[in-house]
Formats: sequence, C-alpha cells, structure tokens
Amino acid sequence: MSIFQADEEGRVRKLLDALDRPVELLVAHGPEETPLPGARDMDFGAETERIVTGLAALSDNVTYRVEDEPEGFERYPAIAVLPDGEDVGIRYYGLPWGYELASLIGSVLEAGKSESSLAPESLERLAALERDLTIDVFVTPT
Repeated sequence: MSIFQADEEGRVRKLLDALDRPVELLVAHGPEETPLPGARDMDFGAETERIVTGLAALSDNVTYRVEDEPEGFERYPAIAVLPDGEDVGIRYYGLPWGYELASLIGSVLEAGKSESSLAPESLERLAALERDLTIDVFVTPT
C-alpha cells in the first residue's frame, strides 16, 4: 500500500527521478519505550520503517536499510539521509507523518544533488570556519 495518494505519488516519483546521485535512508531503531499517553500504543519505529520503505519504492535512486541502535543517534526512531551512502550527519528524528514527510523528502532531494544549493557567499563563509559545528534545524509546518 502506497504512503501517497495517486496524484501525489506521481509528483514524488518525478522529483526523486531527478536526483543526481543515489541516496540511502538508514532507519535507526532504538530501545523500546512505553508509548506516551494518547499514542494508542503505536509502534513508531515500525511506522517510520513503513514510510521509508514506501518512499524508497518510488525511485531506484533511493534505497534504505534498518539497524538497531547504531552509533551516532540521540533519539529514536530516526532516519539518517546518506548521499552516496556516506554519513554526512543529516538526521531526521521522529515520525515523518503528514506535513513532516515533506521535510524528509526535501532532505532526500538536497542530499541527491551533485551541487550545493547554498549561495556561493554562504559556502565561502562555511569554508572559513575554524572548527567543526553541529547545526540543529527544527522544522514545523506552522
């Protein structure tokens, strides 16, 4: 069963087919936790895996694998977006449902580009940094 409606699926396929390089999605499962009140005992890890499987089914340029408690993750479930299979530190934490799925698709599209979409000035400033930085980006449709 597709995770998209029929009209959406075609648009997503077209976007993913334009990737310049392959992107692997690593679904990271962690220790089982007691579901939060109101969560209806949902298995968030299994649902995350279902979504990633559905996304990967739409393009030969997108693959996925699943690991239990891999290194480099702070929370679970999580998805690492790996351009050319390389871990560049892109993480999606939580369940990419509803509007949040667009954020995951956007990260796949960015990772699949051969050239950065950042402005040249931004790339210059980043190259001038004297130490490595970690940047957390929080996304909400509201």
